[in-house]
Amino acid sequence: MRNRRLKVLCIGLVLAGLVFSTGLAAAGRAEADAVKEIKIANFYAPSHPVNIALRDVFAPMVAEESGGRFNVEVYDSSSLGAERELTEGVQLGTIEMGVAGGLLSATYPRIGALELPFLFSDFDHVWRVFDGEIGDQVAEDFADAGIKVLAWLGNGFRVFSNSVRPIESVADTRGIKMRMPENQVYINTARALGFEVVAMGFGELYNALSTRVIDGQDNPLATFHASRFFEAQGHVAMSNHMFSHGSIVMNMDLWNSLSAEDQAIFQRAADEAAVLQRRLLEEATDELIELVKAEGVQISYPDVAEFRAATESVRNNFAANYDWAPQFIDTILSLDN
Repeated sequence: MRNRRLKVLCIGLVLAGLVFSTGLAAAGRAEADAVKEIKIANFYAPSHPVNIALRDVFAPMVAEESGGRFNVEVYDSSSLGAERELTEGVQLGTIEMGVAGGLLSATYPRIGALELPFLFSDFDHVWRVFDGEIGDQVAEDFADAGIKVLAWLGNGFRVFSNSVRPIESVADTRGIKMRMPENQVYINTARALGFEVVAMGFGELYNALSTRVIDGQDNPLATFHASRFFEAQGHVAMSNHMFSHGSIVMNMDLWNSLSAEDQAIFQRAADEAAVLQRRLLEEATDELIELVKAEGVQISYPDVAEFRAATESVRNNFAANYDWAPQFIDTILSLDN
């Protein structure tokens, strides 16, 4: 009888072990099959070409090519914080991905050098620079900050808007309180042109314009229209004074944790999203001018040569502060052909 009880007990232990190991295996498979949620944050309006490309190309392509293992959610309009918060979030990993601009330029000045005034002549010139050696160098700075650059995007050539008067020459800027991003190159550029500068994050901008805390702002026309700044601004000067770039970025620790296969999926999706975003941005320019005019905004075309001359000190002072800067700037200018 005693032997029989021992035999039954042994069989029970074996069965329990099988059930336990089977449960662990099932749990392991469930964990492996669990969908990984990826947040990608930016400060652009939903209708901006950046968000169209993220929603229509990037997110569905990642989901499809990963067999549903990754689900990308797009958070636009600073819903996870303004540019500073979302950039820091990607650095820390609290936000998996984002669209980063030039905010890190205070620590990594090569990022800011890309936004010096009057460096780029047209979109073709821009993409030759960003898709080449210069873009690779700046991506290294992002990597040092803990951020992986997957693809370069464009916010566009920046223009000035205001609620005071048309701007056709440098003389017209006097006394206009102009919001500029929290970026020293931008601030120096506006001051060189004669504006009274107020540094402010993008998330505060619409309210500040509406309440006349500031008179104007500078942004690409796509951002001006998508953010409905025309509701508070009656004048746009097509100065095209600098090119505002962006990039699809990922937290570097997350990137390094991905398999080579999954890295390739995210890279392909970012590349395809960039193709669409760039095309939409370029195609929209003429249409945007007409849309802005239809909202009652007066368009002026300032003397670009005068503006370029007025901002020469910004470029020269920047180049004098860094031993790498003269060659960096010369390389950009040499690609204009």
